[in-house]
Amino acid sequence: MQASLFRSRVYDADVIAKYYRRRPWIVLWRSVQVLWWLGTFALGLQSDRWFDREEKNLEKRAIQLRKLLTRLGPTFIKVGQALSTRPDLIRKDFLEELTKLQDQLPPFPTPLAMAILEDELGYAPEEIYSRISPEPVAAASLGQVYRARLYSGEEVAVKIQRPYLLPVLTCDLFIMRFAARRLGPLLPLNLGH
Repeated sequence: MQASLFRSRVYDADVIAKYYRRRPWIVLWRSVQVLWWLGTFALGLQSDRWFDREEKNLEKRAIQLRKLLTRLGPTFIKVGQALSTRPDLIRKDFLEELTKLQDQLPPFPTPLAMAILEDELGYAPEEIYSRISPEPVAAASLGQVYRARLYSGEEVAVKIQRPYLLPVLTCDLFIMRFAARRLGPLLPLNLGH
């Protein structure tokens, strides 16, 4: 089932739930990671309130949030990107920092990208492209893009998914759906899941 779950290109919440219910240690470890980092951030915000440092640390906390979402991976980067379009929900200073998640993400190493490309296509990059840029021209939440030239002479963009993308995304989505079902009734708004 693991191979089919991570090779599938169709989101199926039931299949994902079945997979992770049989692997609670994966869910527990990821939950601990997420709660630790988000809790640490929340504690920092709260300490700023307690010690009257909110205004002084505002820029620092906004940068910290962007870096935290980047560290937590593609699911949280997507959440940050969505929040960056909501000035009605997010303070202006945090909004400016979250906007950087749209186009200023760190790339993953090119040798790893080329190994992923070769694994996915079954051919070494030099067998497919006469030239491929040594560094990505763009890096995003789900992958990064290289400029390449086919042997036919056509210029193409080669998008390579981030490593371990599907396991991280599916686990995070499972946790979020689980939390939404449990916490949804306690929230003042009916946000759904």
